[in-house]
Amino acid sequence: MQTIIVSRQGDVTGDGVLDEVWLAGTQNEDSMRITDITLLVKNGRTGRITQVALAENAGFEPTLLLCDFTGDGVLDVKVSIQSGGSGGFVFTYIYSFVNNQARLLFSGDRYLDGREFRAFYADGFVVVVEDVTRGLAFRIDVSQDPAAADLYNPDGTLKEPTEANVGPFIMALPVILDENSDVCSLIALTRVFGTFAADTLGYIQDYLTWNGTMFETVREDLAISPVEA
Repeated sequence: MQTIIVSRQGDVTGDGVLDEVWLAGTQNEDSMRITDITLLVKNGRTGRITQVALAENAGFEPTLLLCDFTGDGVLDVKVSIQSGGSGGFVFTYIYSFVNNQARLLFSGDRYLDGREFRAFYADGFVVVVEDVTRGLAFRIDVSQDPAAADLYNPDGTLKEPTEANVGPFIMALPVILDENSDVCSLIALTRVFGTFAADTLGYIQDYLTWNGTMFETVREDLAISPVEA
């Protein structure tokens, strides 16, 4: 049986009246995992309920955020669901409900569609990460990474060509990039790891803003974990 998991209130339809927004789901009695998670919006003026079936509708600790991501002055709805898997990724969706029409603005499932990355170990105890789509490259120092030790000769030359890995999409965090505006942007995180999944080397941070039809990159960088000095 579905129950309300989390709810928020705000004008998401654009008619100037507060609407009710909630996530409903079925709580598993044997764990904290919630299934059949559904997004619902009740129009504050008409009482009409719009229901959205999420592509990934099971997980942990689902949350709702209402913020204007498109700059049209109307709040949009961001849904986040912890996957609970070892990768630590979060199912993420952003919807607009202007004029009572559910419109998908962002999906973590499809974020990497059309993006091409490659990563590889190189001489000098480094991993090179390339965003082929945007023509950018980043370098990660792996001289202190025990997992990389067997890949190199003592002089720092690579024993044989070895690939690293980029993906999957982890999560998208809301951020205000312009303090003179109430419009939310996103920071999308994509994991970079070595020859096995547990060897996380860093995260590509993709700053995204709405351009009128889609989210586009305005800045991209690479975050790495600190190492002992």
